[in-house]
Amino acid sequence: MPDQKILSTKTVYHSKYFKVNQNTIERNGKTFTKDFIERNPAVLIIPFTQDDEIYIELQFRDALNRMSLELVAGNIDGDEDPLDAAKRELKEEAGLEAGNWKKLYVWNLSPSLLSKIHVFAATDIKEGVQKLDYDEEISIQKVPLQELLKKIEDGEVAASSHIAAILLFDKLRKERKL
Repeated sequence: MPDQKILSTKTVYHSKYFKVNQNTIERNGKTFTKDFIERNPAVLIIPFTQDDEIYIELQFRDALNRMSLELVAGNIDGDEDPLDAAKRELKEEAGLEAGNWKKLYVWNLSPSLLSKIHVFAATDIKEGVQKLDYDEEISIQKVPLQELLKKIEDGEVAASSHIAAILLFDKLRKERKL
């Protein structure tokens, strides 16, 4: 581990979902400045049925200016418990409730973007009504897991954290760890 000291931190931008900090760092006799993006922590949910179907979202993403095929996901609000956030997002975005939950993993979104992603599997699904935010356009569909894996290969699922979660889920399912 290098000998490193953070000399100063200055927030240069702050929004509802992320902030940009500029850190002055001293390491191994050198002083330099780096910018770090801190994004709010998030949850990814894999709601699946006994028939190996996964509920997924087709959601319009403004940054991409197109529809995106994704898992149910959302931000953790403040000090909210990740499981509570997952339950809330599943109900709001997908109109679903789950009787059983299993935390699969917590990982960093990226080595250069500071954010934790909490991945959950959910079973014993009950369908209900979505409660979408004003700017959300989301449709829900059930897709067989093998078809979803093919959609990853074909580039239809393109968000890396969602791909990683689906592949991890498939591995754990094959190993009978779910």
